[in-house]
Amino acid sequence: MPQEETKILVVSDVHGRVSRMRWVLKNEKADALFFLGDGLYDLDRAIAANGGAPDYPIYRVCGNCDMGSEEPTEGLAPFDGVLFFYTHGHRYGVKAGHERILEYAADRGADVVLFGHTHYKTLRAATPYTPALFNPGSLRDGASYGVITIRDGVCSFGWKQVPEAW
Repeated sequence: MPQEETKILVVSDVHGRVSRMRWVLKNEKADALFFLGDGLYDLDRAIAANGGAPDYPIYRVCGNCDMGSEEPTEGLAPFDGVLFFYTHGHRYGVKAGHERILEYAADRGADVVLFGHTHYKTLRAATPYTPALFNPGSLRDGASYGVITIRDGVCSFGWKQVPEAW
């Protein structure tokens, strides 16, 4: 009998591209979504324009451009035996390197680090002492978002793009 998969969407750096966020929410079926900041108000607008939130949980953190937001800057969430540390990344200097964010997440027992801020797709495999590292890119620049599938406690990482018309 085949094992069920958990599908997680990862979105960051919307920066006003509400229609692209609406497309992801409307067209992707998932078990959860991580929103990694820089566009929390865009996310709220997309949810309202789509007639309400999807039927899966959305884990949200604020980024450096989410002025006035009361959302946290980081979080931990477990899925199917995998512990995710999620943040925007600006507080960890991710544009200069990943050492700080990896050390911080490893100290908290995370298996996977999710971050945005750089607008660049990034994937770095886990090692025995550091978590995997994943950046979905940006809905603004490149219209990309991440998709993670978990099967038997093992993550597979990939990217998708919102169609150009959006």
